[in-house]
Parts: sequence; C-alpha cells; structure tokens
Amino acid sequence: MSTDVPVMLMAFIRPDLIKKCMRQLAKFEPPILYIMGDGPRNLNEERLCDESRSIASNPSWDCEVIKIYNNSNKGIVKSFCTGMNTMFKEHEFGIYLEDDILLSSSFYNFAKDLLIKYRHNDNVGHINATNMSPGYLPPNNESYIFSNHIAEWGFATWKRMWDLYDVKMMEWANVDQKRILNKTLTNLRAKKSLNKMFNIHYNNDNPLAWGYQWHFNCLFNNALAITPTSNMSLNIGFEREDSTNTFGINPLAHDLEETTFPLKHPETIKQNLIFDKLVEDKLCPSNFNIIKGKLKNKINSFCSRFKN
Repeated sequence: MSTDVPVMLMAFIRPDLIKKCMRQLAKFEPPILYIMGDGPRNLNEERLCDESRSIASNPSWDCEVIKIYNNSNKGIVKSFCTGMNTMFKEHEFGIYLEDDILLSSSFYNFAKDLLIKYRHNDNVGHINATNMSPGYLPPNNESYIFSNHIAEWGFATWKRMWDLYDVKMMEWANVDQKRILNKTLTNLRAKKSLNKMFNIHYNNDNPLAWGYQWHFNCLFNNALAITPTSNMSLNIGFEREDSTNTFGINPLAHDLEETTFPLKHPETIKQNLIFDKLVEDKLCPSNFNIIKGKLKNKINSFCSRFKN
C-alpha cells in the first residue's frame, strides 16, 4: 500500500490566507492535495469562493489535485465530514488543515514517519501539529509527547480512527462521563467547560463545531494524541471579521519550529501528565491563577503610574 500522505485543505472565502497556506505547503510539496471548498452564503461571497478555490487548486509544485466543491453552503462541520469521508475512501491516513493554518516544513515528514510507525496501534489516534507549551522538554529529549489534548490547527490521523468518528457523539450518553473528564483534566473549571461542550454537541443535528466530537472520539476509544516537542503550527486566522471560530488575539500563538530527524521516540506509549497539566493551565487556568493574574496586572498598573 502506498505510503504517500494526502493533505486535505479547507478553502472558503479567504484567498489571502489560502495564498500564505499554499506557500507553506510548497515547502514540503505533498504529492496529493484534496481541496474541500464550501459554497458561498450570499452573492458577495461568490467571487471570494472562486478565488480561494482557484489558488488552492493550482499549487506551485507537481501533485495530484482532487476537488470537492459544494454548490451551496453546507457549513464547516458538514464540509469537514464530506472532505474526510472522501479522503479516507482512498487512503489509510492523511493530514487535515484549514486555510488559516501554516505548517512547519518538517511537519509532513514528521507526520508521515509516525503515521507509518503507529498505523496498526489503536493506542494512538491523532497527531498534533500544535504544541501549546513548547517550552517543555521531555525527560529524555524525545521528539514528541503522548497527550490527551487534541489540537485542531493542523493534524494527521488514520482511517481506522475516522471510521469510529460520530459527529453526533451518541456514546456520550452511555459512558462514565465523570471518568472520561477526570482522565483528561484536573481542574474543576476545565472539566465543567468540556462537559458543557460535550453536552451541547451530543445528538445535535446542527453542531457548532466538529472538534469536540473528534476529541471525544479519541477519549472514548482510549487513543492518545502525539504532540511534537517543537511547535509546528500557527493559526493566522485571528483578529479577522471573516473568521468562523477564532476571534481577538491568538492566545496560544507560538513561532513555527522545525523538528530534527531521525526522530527520537518515547520508550512507552503513556500519557505525559506533566505536559498535559501545562497545556490545561494555559487553556483553562484555575480560579486561583485567574485571581492571581488579575491582582498582578493591577499591581503592575499601579506601579507604572509612579514610574511615569
């Protein structure tokens, strides 16, 4: 079976971001490129859709381009499912990214090595491109970490995991919900937040997003995520009026980094609890840290008045 790893790129109404994304993809020249283009919501978006599709479907390198275009607007969730279903009809594994994601030039080979290494290992289900706490170094300087945190800003996975995905996450009603939340998170605020989003997306015919269901899919099937020690993803879709789910300043932005080869693998497949706690504290700080941060800001503001 071919070890070529396809990339599926979402294209919609942001041709300026598509250009930047394609320039970054050209650095590693994926041999197969799927373009998932959702349809416009109004007449004003038709030109932007056409321009985005044209840029995405004309890469600067030689590759097979497979176009999946919606004539009408289906939304991000249905488009995501359509694109992934199409890609995994033909391939054992693949990479997914949206138009506002820049990937490091070494991510393709990083993902390819690990997609092949863990292709038959059900204990691993997802490969992050994003490292939300890149300052952390594992004890033996391994190239990656096993985690329960799922990042959506560019990732790789296997058909075996996609076949288990249920966008309505019906199993949420049948599982020990407290156990799943406890094995994923430590602070109460984070557990309440994730529990709320799982409840919102459970059996929802019109879900807000696809990521919570994918996160649940990995947790429910006891499949850990691989996170590179180096951050290999940057979301440039923040601070824009045309964004779907990203607003304001990107709170988790880190510079793009490259990994080195050959990769140094962990000796065992085991969740790194220290790393996951660092990520959790960034995503959902405890009430104590929130109060401490606000107090620190007030003190700094008060002191700066006297300096001036």
